[in-house]
Amino acid sequence: MQKLLAKYRFYLFGALLILAAVLLAAEVGPASPGLWLVIVVTVLLLMSARRPRCEGFVSWKPEYSVGISSIDAQHTKLLNLINNLRAAVLCDTGKDFERGALEDLVAYTQEHLKYEEQLMREHAYFDYEGHKAQHDQMVSQVDTYVRRFDEQGSAILPEVADYLQRWLMQHIQGTDRKLCEFLQTKDMQ
Repeated sequence: MQKLLAKYRFYLFGALLILAAVLLAAEVGPASPGLWLVIVVTVLLLMSARRPRCEGFVSWKPEYSVGISSIDAQHTKLLNLINNLRAAVLCDTGKDFERGALEDLVAYTQEHLKYEEQLMREHAYFDYEGHKAQHDQMVSQVDTYVRRFDEQGSAILPEVADYLQRWLMQHIQGTDRKLCEFLQTKDMQ
């Protein structure tokens, strides 16, 4: 509905203005409930169509830090890529741009997970298997979303962004925090 409103708001606004002009021309007067209804609806349409809703976007905050700058930088980039995917959907950028945003997010996510797994192997992390299992489960879920995108199009992208954002935030605050506490004992900053 929001995409439809954004796409046709100019026409809706124009039609309401014409209707208001016709009502005024018919000399209904300023006390007419019909005239005021048209004015209120026009104002509400303008207010809602001014900017897309920016719900669900996440900015990096210091409390998300896991204490290792390279991992924090990658987590920040992942949040930005998730936000790009949300923006692609909200702004109706088209299938090519949406696919690019999804592919960029998937590729960088895989790069980040490989980096973490390499660190775990290099430092003989005691919970490598459990941590990697979480990565593998998420990659499998994302592969399912990519297939659904190929079949259903952009309608599933908000679900993808929600899943990845929720997963990443939980993973950062739980599993990654434990990993980074371990890595800090190995003098990694």
